[in-house]
Order: sequence, then C-alpha cells, then structure tokens
Amino acid sequence: MKYLSHMNIKKTSYLALALAFSHTAGARDVTSSYLLDDLGEQTSIATRTKLNIDYAPGTISILHSDDLISHGARTVWEALALVPGFEMSMDETGNRQVLVRGVGRTYSSGNIKLLLNDVALNSELLSLANPLLNMPVEQVDRIEVMRGPGSVMYGESAYMGVVNVITRKQGQRVFAALGDKGAAAGGGVLALSDAERQFGMSLNVAGWKRDGGGLHAGEDAGYAEGFGALSNAPGLANDKYGYKSALLNLNFKKFSLTAQWLEDGAGDHFGINSYLPPSEQRIVTRQRHRSVEARQLFALSDELQAEFRLGWGDFTRQRDRMFLYPVGMGLDDYTYLNLNYREQRTNAALDVAWEKGRNTWQMGWAFNKIDVEEANSQFNGEPASNWLDLDQKRLISSFTLQDQFRATDALTFTAGLRHDRYNDVGHSTTPRLAAVWQAAPGHVLKVQYAEAFRAPTFYEMRFGNQIKPETIATRELGYTYRQGGGLARVTVFDSALRQQIIFDETSGYSNLSGASSSRGLELELERWLSPALKMDGNLALIRTEDYNTGQPTPGAANRLFNLGMEWHPASEYTVDLRLRHVGPRQREVGDLREKLAGYSTVGLTATAFNFASRGLTLRAGIKNLFNQAVKVPSTIDIYAYPAPNYRDDLPMAEGRAAWVQMTYSF
Repeated sequence: MKYLSHMNIKKTSYLALALAFSHTAGARDVTSSYLLDDLGEQTSIATRTKLNIDYAPGTISILHSDDLISHGARTVWEALALVPGFEMSMDETGNRQVLVRGVGRTYSSGNIKLLLNDVALNSELLSLANPLLNMPVEQVDRIEVMRGPGSVMYGESAYMGVVNVITRKQGQRVFAALGDKGAAAGGGVLALSDAERQFGMSLNVAGWKRDGGGLHAGEDAGYAEGFGALSNAPGLANDKYGYKSALLNLNFKKFSLTAQWLEDGAGDHFGINSYLPPSEQRIVTRQRHRSVEARQLFALSDELQAEFRLGWGDFTRQRDRMFLYPVGMGLDDYTYLNLNYREQRTNAALDVAWEKGRNTWQMGWAFNKIDVEEANSQFNGEPASNWLDLDQKRLISSFTLQDQFRATDALTFTAGLRHDRYNDVGHSTTPRLAAVWQAAPGHVLKVQYAEAFRAPTFYEMRFGNQIKPETIATRELGYTYRQGGGLARVTVFDSALRQQIIFDETSGYSNLSGASSSRGLELELERWLSPALKMDGNLALIRTEDYNTGQPTPGAANRLFNLGMEWHPASEYTVDLRLRHVGPRQREVGDLREKLAGYSTVGLTATAFNFASRGLTLRAGIKNLFNQAVKVPSTIDIYAYPAPNYRDDLPMAEGRAAWVQMTYSF
C-alpha cells in the first residue's frame, strides 16, 4: 500500500557556550522598546500563570505580529522559522511541517502542541493542525512558543514544544495583499468594548489564496521503477493553496466564549506516492477545524481562583480525486482517491490556583472524548468503504499538580506532575522539575528536567500493531542577559527519545526498539547598533543520533541560523533585511546520495507607517531575493530500492517572489 509512504524521523541534538555584551541608547521611536524590555514581557505558556518571560521555567519565545510583518513573515508557518531550533519542512502532498531540534519530519504525526487562543487544535487522526500554520500573520497579535517537552501542562502532542497563537481582539483594521503566482489575501478585525459593563466582543476574519505554478519537479518514482514513459514528470507540481477563517470572541465579566473556524486547501503537489500528478492547479486536500469553548472564572478569595472550561470541536479532512498512479500502472487510466474523514471532540476541564505564602499551587482535571464520525474512501469512483472503524473513540482523563515555590526573591523552584489515562493506549505519567535564579540584575539562570509523551494517532493505530506512546526526557540549562534594549540568551539541551513510532512500508507503524538522542545549543542575540539600527539573530547547532544505526536522524538540518538588520531611517519608515540559513540534511538509511545541501535565503521588507493618511500602513517585500533553490529531502522508492523517489529532491518554495500589503487601522 504505497500511498502510505513517508520519511520517518526520530530525534536528537548538541552542546553550549555563553556570551555577554553592552547596549547603546536608542532614539525616540525605540525608547518604548527599551522600556518594554526592562519591564519584561509576560507569558502564561510555561505554567499557566502569568510570569515574566525571563523568569518563567523553560525556553520561551514571543513573536509579535507587527514585528513579524516587518520581518516579511506572511503566515504562522513562516513566522516560526524565526524561532531558534525550528525548521520548516513539507511533505509530498504539501502539508506544512515543523521540525523542532531535529525532530518531526513524519508523514502522519506532529510533535508540537498547537493552540489557537489557548484552544488545542491537534487532531487525533494525525496530531496536526495545518490550517493554523497557514493563518496570515495579520490575524495574529502574538505567537507564544515553548521549546522542549510541555506535557505536564498540555498533555499529549506537547512532545517537542508548544505553540499558542493569540489573535487580534482589539481595535478596527482591514488589510489587503497581493503577490506573485496569483497570491492574494484580505481580512479585518472588528472589536467592540464597554469597560463600564465589563463587556467585549471581537470578530477576526481573513482569507488568502495562491494559484501556484512555481514549483518544478524533476524525475519522479516512475523513472526509478522503469515507468518513466508513463510519468507526468518532469513538470510543474500542483501547488495551489487556499485559506479562510472566522474567529469570534465574547467576554462578559468573568465569562468568555470563543468560536473558531479555520479551513485550508492545497493541491497534491508531488503526489502521495511520489508520482507527479497532472498539473491541474486545483485544490485536492481540504482540512477544517471548528471549535466552541466557554470559560468561567471564579474568584473564590484573594488567594484562591478556579476556572471551568467546556468545549466542543471537530476536524474534517477531505481529499478530492487525489492522484495515486499514472496511466498504465495497473489500470488504463489515472488512479484517483477520494477520502472523507471527520472526528468530533468534547472536552471539560477544571483548573484551581491557590497562592499560599511562598507557594503557588495549581491543580487541574481534564476530560476529552474524541469520536470518529466519518472515515470512508473510494478509488476511481467505485463504491465507498470505511477505512477506519466508526466505533473507534478515545477517552482521556488527565490530572495535574504543580507547585511554584519562591525560595527567595531571586530563586524559584517549579515542580509538576501529570497523569493521563487513555481508554485505548494505557496511561502515562510525566514529571517536570525546574529552577530559575536571578543571579544579579539582568542575569538569569534556568535549569529544567521535563518529560513528555505522544500517544499514537488514529492513523498510526490503523496501520500499526500494538503501538505504545513515544516518550522524551529533556534536560535544559539556560542563561539570559538583558540590559536596556539588548538581549543575549544561550540554551543547552539534551533529549533522550524512546519508543519512537516509525513507519515501514511492509509492516506499517511500530515502536522503535532502541532509543535516539537530540543534543544542541541555541544562541539568541538582540542589540541596537545605533539609534536607528537594530540587529537580531539566533543560531541552533543540533546533533542527533539513532542508536540503532549510529547515524543522525534523517530529514532535519544540523545547523539553523537567522540574522536580521532593522533600519529606521525616519520615525515612520523601516527597512528590514533577513538572512535565513538551513544546513545540510541527512539522508535515510539506505539512501546512497550525498546529504541534501543546505540553503541560504535573503528577504527584504520596507514599511511606511501613516502612508498618505494616518492609520494607513504600506508594506512591500521580496522573498528569496537571490533566487536560491529551497528543497526538502525526498524519500526512498521501496520498489526500486535504494533509488530515490525524486532524485533531485522536492522544491519547497518558489524562487524570488514579490509581495505588497496595505493595512488600515481606525
């Protein structure tokens, strides 16, 4: 059953270093940035209680929308490339992928927890939430990212990290954008509030599309198997994309209601079986997330608070005439697949926070019920049949206990424990222990040990046998130096991964018998070089190893680098130059090709605020300024082993591309 093929990946990484520097005083329009740095940003992603980002346990990044747009990021997926240790990738059918610290390039599962306004979106089918990655940055207020295990607070899927996308809920604004390859986008935010009545409402809508036609594929799997004459390759991939969403938020006193709908669509790109589809430039795969969640906060006393959450959601995945095989390979015509899948989730949770003396206790209970509502497929218009048992369901009960103990004004310990019980894959207990020490003003040291797990997805269970959850244990040591408008941060991590879920073409999914590791160093730097010029960058060095083979895990880079220069020639103008470097990628075991070479791209973005009218912002940019090839590794063809499916690999992004955007705030 070749249409299941993919590249599996395991996990691993590297070492560390330290650094210090001084800052330069800023001009009038950057003084506020200095002030914000001194006050410190707050986040609740690490502990679910608001803490200064520098003093929260774990490794955290916060990406602000206006900064991201100025840097040239157009979607959440592109924005995450700015996070140290995050690598963007793509599978053969165009699904967005995020590799964290060398882990994550699999066909069927995601390794990070994806939340939209604190509501989890990962499906049980694949543990993915592709539409969220395609969300335009204009819809976003900020993106909070925690690198490393997060299961103690977030449960399943928080394996390599947690990403929480917080959307805009204040002000009125509209935007429109145009780009190459028929790209167009638009949307807006409408917000109403009444402080006296403690009422607020916001509606955030957006959509975008791209006609595609910019990705050129070389020889496909048909050539390696002797069917080159039947192939559509070489040729253009079916890389059409589309996205639309509507997000409603209501607040009244201590009650809130969130309703979210987001949907994306994509062409089948290079083919699910690595046979190039006809270049029809049409949407083949559609994925939709819908959710409604109500929250009620109870202030029982000055020291004791509780929050109750009740939610519903569903996930739908449809494939319309997905190309499987070319003419002549078993049939006289193309072979197509139609697929429909829908799962429904209901959830309830109760969180209690109690502050007593130097301790802040958090206790939580959560229940999730996921039902498969539809799962059928048909080939070439034949009668549909169910490929997944419609009686399949997943029941998850979770209990969490965490204590933050302030030993001194400068030293805080955090200890947490979570127990998850599943009806279908057993149970899991995950601990976390962390310490944060402010050694001196501006100098913060962090140390953490945390574990996480990922339960097998419905897809893995359908095409596997007695699969257990995969686990990870990570040790981290971090140092942060912040002064005025300057920042330096270094993080060393060491992860041990066990029971990894891997895929084999002949036997399906199973747990890897051995273990693997991910070790590395992440370095971050921000500094004002002059009153009008800011530099920021980060570097991740990653060393992975599969102990079964002694080789690095395939598909991910061992080196990731970002460097940006932001110039303010005047108070209402900025010019931003970004360099992105991705190192070489390791091949699969048995693939005799050399490592896939790395690439470096440069992006240029110019912004004019209050352009022609107050509140009107004009932005224009060029992605991949020097037209570099950006590719991801192709997999091995099992029928022509060890020949690759695509000998010249898979182009992930078109060449040089221009875009322009206007935003009006009123």
